[in-house]
Amino acid sequence: MTKILELTKQLVSIPSWVDANTNEIKIGEFIFKYLKNNTQLSVEKEMVVNGRFNILASNSQNIETLIIGHIDTVGINDNWNTNPTTATVKGNKLYGRGTTDMKSGLAAMMLFSTKTDLPKNIGFLFYVDEEYNFAGIKQFMADYSSKIKPKSIISLDGSELEIANGCRGLIEISATINGKSCHAATPENGVNAIEVATKSVEKLKTFLSQFNDPELGKTSLNLASISGGKSANVVPDSCQILLDIRPSSAQINAQLVANQLEKTIIELGGSLGDLKINFDFTSWLTPKSELKKLGLDFKDISTSGYIDIQMLWKLFDQPKCLTIGAGTQATAHCSNEYVEIEKLNKLEQILFDIIQKI
Repeated sequence: MTKILELTKQLVSIPSWVDANTNEIKIGEFIFKYLKNNTQLSVEKEMVVNGRFNILASNSQNIETLIIGHIDTVGINDNWNTNPTTATVKGNKLYGRGTTDMKSGLAAMMLFSTKTDLPKNIGFLFYVDEEYNFAGIKQFMADYSSKIKPKSIISLDGSELEIANGCRGLIEISATINGKSCHAATPENGVNAIEVATKSVEKLKTFLSQFNDPELGKTSLNLASISGGKSANVVPDSCQILLDIRPSSAQINAQLVANQLEKTIIELGGSLGDLKINFDFTSWLTPKSELKKLGLDFKDISTSGYIDIQMLWKLFDQPKCLTIGAGTQATAHCSNEYVEIEKLNKLEQILFDIIQKI
């Protein structure tokens, strides 16, 4: 059994999703102890919330290359064929929660950090809460925005041993849309808030469709939830909506979306009530020309999800950024998540090669 396979199995055995009974503290302590005992790096905890902490290990205060990975996972869903917290080898695959997202990447980071001939000015960030509210990366940004200025950032939250050089952004908005109630027999006397909501969202979708990017693809909009109405014989005077938007253009931000939404709602006779911007992250894109010398294949990022390396890319004035990993993206967050062992065994060397060339 290879070192990276064994270490990935150990990490999988430590639950690190976040709920009322579980969080990342135990796996954080495991990683912190490992780094203290096996590396020559300066290793520090960065407290985040409720005892949960990030870990920064580095060989310099002037970090030029930053390698990052989140230590949390999503929770356990149904229909697993193996115990999700007991990593299980079947054929050429290692099954377990986090094998793809992203404990295989953490294992590669940890093993790479033990090398005695590490390049100068390198840092490793292990952080919490990526799958939830980004508390870990936000705390790191608050504490280190003026302390370091990396020239390149590498996230091991990737897959297929291919480079992702960008991602669409993430805008999440919740809002109340108000109309006017009346008897259902005479709907013309009222303003149906649910109808206003659905028509406004469709017009917003059309508006956003003009913002596209050759690499990042189309801007998408998902009406994630809608609720309202009290009884069948009353035209609803209010409803609540939740929108998820993945902008492929830096021109799109939450305020632009909110303004466009409100404009259409007013045109349809309604009004916009409480509006809350939950997330407002723009897209990220490092030109392929800056990464071609790495000699690796590029992923198709036209349907990408959001990757929080974008926040660091923006904060540190657009350094070279990429993600890579050994996992199988189609199994992330799913039952029977796995990583192919052959790819896992290649990941540490690929990381080493990237550091030498970037």
